[in-house]
Amino acid sequence: MVLNEFGRVNFLIDQEDELLETDSHVSVTEGYLRDLDMEVDNIKGQEESAILEITKNWPLPNNITGSFSSVIIDKASFEIAICNDPIGVYPLYYLSIGQEFYISNSIILLGSAAQCELDEAGIIQRGLGPEFCNLGSRTILKNCKRLLPGELIQFDKRGDIISKKYDNSLYQEMSKPNQDPKLPKRFWEAYKKEVEYSLNSSKHVNIALSGGIDSRITLAAISKEKDLNCVTFGHDKNYETKIASRLAKIKGAKFRNYSQSNLYFPEEDILRKYTKQTEALYLCSWLEILENEKFDSKSPFLLGDLTTALTGRTIEKFSTKKFRQENFWKHYVLEQDYVFENSTDQSYTDWKKNKLENFARWYTKDRLAQFKFNINKTDLVHSLSSDMNEIFERIESHELPFVELYDELFTWYTHNRMQVAKQILICNKNNMAFSPSMSLQILRKATNIHPNLRLNFRFIKTLFKEFKELNNLAKVPTSQAPYIPQNYPDIIRFGVWGIRSKLDQYFIKRLVKYRNIKMRYRLFESMNWAKIYHNPNMEMNLKDYFHNNHLGDIYFENLLNQSIQRRELNQWPFANIDIMNAASLNMEIDLIKTLRKELNEV
Repeated sequence: MVLNEFGRVNFLIDQEDELLETDSHVSVTEGYLRDLDMEVDNIKGQEESAILEITKNWPLPNNITGSFSSVIIDKASFEIAICNDPIGVYPLYYLSIGQEFYISNSIILLGSAAQCELDEAGIIQRGLGPEFCNLGSRTILKNCKRLLPGELIQFDKRGDIISKKYDNSLYQEMSKPNQDPKLPKRFWEAYKKEVEYSLNSSKHVNIALSGGIDSRITLAAISKEKDLNCVTFGHDKNYETKIASRLAKIKGAKFRNYSQSNLYFPEEDILRKYTKQTEALYLCSWLEILENEKFDSKSPFLLGDLTTALTGRTIEKFSTKKFRQENFWKHYVLEQDYVFENSTDQSYTDWKKNKLENFARWYTKDRLAQFKFNINKTDLVHSLSSDMNEIFERIESHELPFVELYDELFTWYTHNRMQVAKQILICNKNNMAFSPSMSLQILRKATNIHPNLRLNFRFIKTLFKEFKELNNLAKVPTSQAPYIPQNYPDIIRFGVWGIRSKLDQYFIKRLVKYRNIKMRYRLFESMNWAKIYHNPNMEMNLKDYFHNNHLGDIYFENLLNQSIQRRELNQWPFANIDIMNAASLNMEIDLIKTLRKELNEV
């Protein structure tokens, strides 16, 4: 850590070169900021231009892009501005307590330095479903807030808020529901430029290559001049690994995969390390890569589209299994248009009411009794309502044209911002990790594509058909429809997809029936969660995670029992994301208390 002082302001940062100083401002940015109107190799000029624009214009103009959170200090007035992109992947927390004012991208560091209490409502939000995350600006510390998506806050030198502004620029220039022949080219050229500018600081590039559609779009956009390293998690025999390897070979890139099943219930010291350094241990699959791959120091690490904006998969109405089955011929074979409901004040009011009820339903007497806190249900639901209203107001500000888009933006502002984004944050430990698809420019362009074009991969299929960088990658199947190239007609791919899905269900039911994990798990070799729960150290490691239990004995016993039930196949062994989420939450609290105690003893 390096301590830098600017007047009354102290910066504690990992590396001194993370500071950007101009004649008028000092700033720190996590992620990246670029000015697309400047020469691609003028990185410092682009960053300075972007910071200057933030101080003058919000939302930012179209020539400024990036995926970022930034802290900017005016050197003359010592006023401070903090801001982030429209999704808010990189967290920024702020807290005013007494005469002290804190801003940090680490809740652990902030909590250990500031003598503030834990927020029981925030902890319970993190410990319960349906999203297992904090909502709105709430955190696990009292009075400590996290920047909302697309928010810019300006503080005076005492830490008092001067102004708040919001970026409501998504969905604002919606295209027609039918394909504009120029739209795919405009989007693809913009996407390639985004990737080019985001990678302009390094010749060496890493990409997480799953073999899915979103990561192969990013793969295709990377210049051949880059020294490209493709990595994935999973065994050599896994079908998904073989697909990823084929894609890397077509691109002429290096490829490595890693499989280490014991890391899905890692030893306590590994959990502590990644929680302390990233606060983002959520999907343990990344540990297979991060614990084994030797990356070039601070080289970019790209991830695919974590919003799934281009596919419209978070438009819930059209993404359910029931809808797809009932409308298969209509939309997937005959390719008829989707019908959208126009947004009204009443439809939005009804949607908010239903969404709040769905979340409040988790606050049952039995679930709350698991925690060792005294806060009552009435106060918890009141806090939940207040926090969700912050998200509701952000959504309402966009004046979305269709009811179906409410769910999409809500998912981005909750699940994607808080949980899915942890995949970027944990990869950011040793590298500059980001998702170009989630950048300011690309999100604006993606949300301006009419949802009728985005659904059912319609727009994506056009991209793969029309542009040479994507053509060869379309010849490789996805894992959903094995052996059938992605560019084959839908009727063939969906037919194979359906057969494979039915066979997978058969093998799963058979395995559960006989409780024999040696039996075939799926038609093709894949991640086998039934075996993951047979880690001989699972119970011991879980107990180690909660050696200092800050959540409650009943909470932990239920967690442990759930893990055992999954191991015994009394419950289907889903991914252990919910279990590791709880372990990470307890570890964050433990680290805050431990580090605070150490600081007080100094």
